[in-house]
Amino acid sequence: MAQKEVADITDEVRQENRRQVRREVVAVLVVTAVMLAVNFLVQSWTVRDLFAGMWFRPSEQMAALTEDLELTSTGKRILKATQPALEAKESFNEHCDSHKVELSLLGCYTEGKIYVYEITEEKLAASNKVTLAHELLHAAWERMGAGEQQEIRELLEEVRRGNEEWFQTELTAYAEGEQMEEVWTRAGTKLRELPEALEEKYARYFQNRLGIVEFYEEYQAPFRELQERNEELRKLIFAMKDEIERERDAYLVAVAELDAEVEEFNECAEEAGCFGTDEEFEAQRSLLETKRADLLAERERLNAKIDENNARVEEYQANQMMLGELTDAMNSNVENL
Repeated sequence: MAQKEVADITDEVRQENRRQVRREVVAVLVVTAVMLAVNFLVQSWTVRDLFAGMWFRPSEQMAALTEDLELTSTGKRILKATQPALEAKESFNEHCDSHKVELSLLGCYTEGKIYVYEITEEKLAASNKVTLAHELLHAAWERMGAGEQQEIRELLEEVRRGNEEWFQTELTAYAEGEQMEEVWTRAGTKLRELPEALEEKYARYFQNRLGIVEFYEEYQAPFRELQERNEELRKLIFAMKDEIERERDAYLVAVAELDAEVEEFNECAEEAGCFGTDEEFEAQRSLLETKRADLLAERERLNAKIDENNARVEEYQANQMMLGELTDAMNSNVENL
């Protein structure tokens, strides 16, 4: 009887040990699961963005710019996390390390934050919106996995095939390793027509991407209009310059011929009997006076042409100056010259 009781106690002890082991295993699994979940949350861009933007309050100007971009909830979350700031020259140059006079930098995404150089020129104000959208796309690129980035690279190569010249112009200042990210930000804010698959990528951030393209076209319009007008003026100026030179040469030849005829007439008038009758004398003199009057009219016409062409030159120069002023308005380093 005693042996049976001992055996029963031993079985109970063994069962309790097994239950304890199971409890410990479950506890370890729970702790591991919790640690994995915490690690996932810490590594998740969504969670990090929510925490980064939790206490951010944009300025009134920045809030207006953000509203105009018509962002999706994902776009708003990312932008808020970057705590975007609209800045004047000194602070912008400090944050974005913009100190090269030849480089016009309008914004940057650095250390997880977006800085936009504030353009105050009314004609160019829409550039602030485009720059903000551009930098938001840099932030979006950073949050993508390698697989999605590669997918976008392939879609952008498709865009390149139809826009090779545009690609070359846009990427002049960028190293090869930076080019596709830069094209991602520029194509999304500048090009109207893109492959549907690429449009879907941008639609994650913008409800109306073409609205941003319109902002880009709006602030580019003053540059384009001045450049197109000056190209027209340049052609007109050189065409009229050639025309004036031909007509002036012909005028000078006619003046020389008239001077010779006048000299011959005067010599004949001084020589007795050179003119057979007074009527012949008067007819010759009247013809010379008519030629002189015609040449005076031709000189006035030439002078009017020269004045007209000079006015075009002045307009061209004024437009060039205005282009320079607009360019300077978009360069945060212009005062450092």
